[in-house]
Amino acid sequence: MRRLLAAAAVVFLTACGRPPTVDIVLVGGSPPSTVEVRGLPRRDIAAAAGARLTREDWQQILRVQVTQQGAEPIVGAYAAVDGVIRFTPMYGFDAGRSFTVTFDASRIPGADRDEGWRSTPLVKSVAVPRAASERTTSVRQIYPSGAEVPANLLRIYVEFSGPMGRDNALKHIRLLDDKGSEVLAPFLPVEAELWTADRTRFTLLFDPGRVKRGIKPNLDMGRALVEGRRYALVIDGEWLDGAGQPLQAAHRHEFRVGPPIEKALDLAAWQISAPPPGTRSPLVVEFPWPLDHGLLQRAVGVRRDAAEVPGEISIGPGETRWTFTPRDDWKTGEYSLMALSPLEDPAGNRLGRAFEVRKETAPSGEAVYRTFNVSPSTQHSALSTQHSALSTEN
Repeated sequence: MRRLLAAAAVVFLTACGRPPTVDIVLVGGSPPSTVEVRGLPRRDIAAAAGARLTREDWQQILRVQVTQQGAEPIVGAYAAVDGVIRFTPMYGFDAGRSFTVTFDASRIPGADRDEGWRSTPLVKSVAVPRAASERTTSVRQIYPSGAEVPANLLRIYVEFSGPMGRDNALKHIRLLDDKGSEVLAPFLPVEAELWTADRTRFTLLFDPGRVKRGIKPNLDMGRALVEGRRYALVIDGEWLDGAGQPLQAAHRHEFRVGPPIEKALDLAAWQISAPPPGTRSPLVVEFPWPLDHGLLQRAVGVRRDAAEVPGEISIGPGETRWTFTPRDDWKTGEYSLMALSPLEDPAGNRLGRAFEVRKETAPSGEAVYRTFNVSPSTQHSALSTQHSALSTEN
């Protein structure tokens, strides 16, 4: 009833020539999760709701951004419902951070721009209060996790114990050499940072132009990592998590740099230890060098009779061992170890294609299979590698 009376009042005042009282409000649960523009004439809500507005159109009407120079609009969903124009950010608002909201009523479809109250955009700063709580988030793991990485390393995963905030990640990460000096521009800045949906894992990319031999950035600056030297990846302890709290502590990950790995992945070089039938003992696969931790969890599997075998995957320390424990007992007979074509090592080498080589030895868009037998007397596979298109399997 109160909302109906308020809407009626807005209509009445507008009809009498008095401008509406428009306000920007941060609303929602804890922390607040939406921005609403309230007090608009009912015709404006109807016009916005009925128009086919693109994301760019909506951002001309209602723009929400982090309060800092040059910040891009925050990505989210727009709606004109319940008498308001509402913006819901894709990842929520970080606690303890200020956001600038700009509303331009003249951009609403069909708006009369001669109405004086529309001539100046409404700008308001809003902030989610920082929760009074202890620091709870830490760096849980960094991948590659081994003591040595190749000189042509392309990416590092930084895994956190909880969701992180929206601040620029590269502000909080440094690469130091064995003399304690910061390495100049080792990482690739990207506009859309690479986070998992829950913001617990960040993908840190080395500049591929410096990694790949023979192109200008590589010729001018060389690779960021020099074979034979030691480095430390340092994570700033003041990096804010999703609750607006700093990390529990700074994190330092040290490693040495080995020779570059410039060979394609080859299933024939993998050592497969087959389990005995009638058990749920794990299948163990060992690699000649570390593979990508994230991709190993979704790009390698086991099949039997063209069907995927359900089970649990685990990755060993250093990412050189993959184990698979089936949901049901192994049966005597032939199985296939399957690797999907996106599988890579941290240096960007794929199945049948090295990062440094343009020519592919295995067609893209395919899975690669290697069969192995489960039998009382056979513990290791010694069978050929097979290639089969995913479209054929599906």
